[in-house]
Amino acid sequence: MSTVYIHAGTPKTGSTALQDFLPENQSILNRHGFSFPEVPLYFRGVAPHQTAHFLAMWEPDGNVPESWDAGFEIVEKALRQHENIIISDEQVWWRQHKEGFWEEVTRRFSAMGADLKVIIYLRRQDDQIESFYNEKVKGMPKLVLTFSEYLSEGWNDYFPLDYDKELDRFASYLGKENVIVRVYEKGRFVGGNIFADFLDAVGLALTDEYRLPQRHANTRWPEHVVEVKRMVNRANSYHRRRVPNFYRNAIEEAYGIGTAKEFPVQEYGMFSSEERAAFMAQYEEGNAYVAREYLGREDGILFREAAGNLPQWKPDEKELLEDAVRVMAGADVYLYKELEKMERQAAKIRDSAPYRLYLKLRKIRRRGGK
Repeated sequence: MSTVYIHAGTPKTGSTALQDFLPENQSILNRHGFSFPEVPLYFRGVAPHQTAHFLAMWEPDGNVPESWDAGFEIVEKALRQHENIIISDEQVWWRQHKEGFWEEVTRRFSAMGADLKVIIYLRRQDDQIESFYNEKVKGMPKLVLTFSEYLSEGWNDYFPLDYDKELDRFASYLGKENVIVRVYEKGRFVGGNIFADFLDAVGLALTDEYRLPQRHANTRWPEHVVEVKRMVNRANSYHRRRVPNFYRNAIEEAYGIGTAKEFPVQEYGMFSSEERAAFMAQYEEGNAYVAREYLGREDGILFREAAGNLPQWKPDEKELLEDAVRVMAGADVYLYKELEKMERQAAKIRDSAPYRLYLKLRKIRRRGGK
């Protein structure tokens, strides 16, 4: 029987890196009976390789969007060619709460004759929310909240961190044996990296034939750089819908993010040690339950790697000023590169046959059609 694996998050657990890795190695996966099919459906603000995003479009009122049916048709076609299908989108983690979602998803895949499994990566809740805040400040021009304000604004209603409750919801529809739980701890991945660990989750092994991504996806920014971006976000004109998130690109240019360079090991956290302990205490019982019930760990320890004694980051005026200057310089360089790119594109257009024909026709019109 065929199997469909839904990689459903959670957010900030290497999803983007995996979504780069899987299509890059499509031919190798195919040889092993797997496929990460392209799902060429456009969703605003959603990357092309979030191939399970069509599932997140489910609406409980029965008004099923065209993308819902189209997505299932693509997966069904892929199942005719390959025994195992992988689709991925971390938004399934919180969109699963929509009424009727799992009933309809399981019905559709059952009609295809496919078993359904979900793969979930879990990250320490304190580290998770710090990373999520980092991502939202750099990715959302309208987010101007400080970290403490962000914690008090009801973020958990949108992004649940009660892992026990969420996993039990998956299991109530799919069966606990079909909920594959992995722990996002970089020092404990099978094979030493997220790619080997994910392949292990579906019964494969990372070998030399696989190609690893050459870029760093969604690199976490240092806290002082995030603070610069948060202040940039406060500009009223930056909130206009048509204004792109220009300064994210400028900052990545300034620091070489996404290239061979990467920021050093994290030196600070957003929590104080007391705040961190209190934050994690509310999840202690649920985490122990997950460790026992989903990972078979009798000791009830879900996260083996402690957060450590990271000092709480505090704004430093001198450091922020230096970063602000560096970001402004990065903006200039980024803008210069964009202008160069536009000039090359314009030159290519000018040299094209259609453009030369256009000039010829325009010249003829000016002569009165003679």
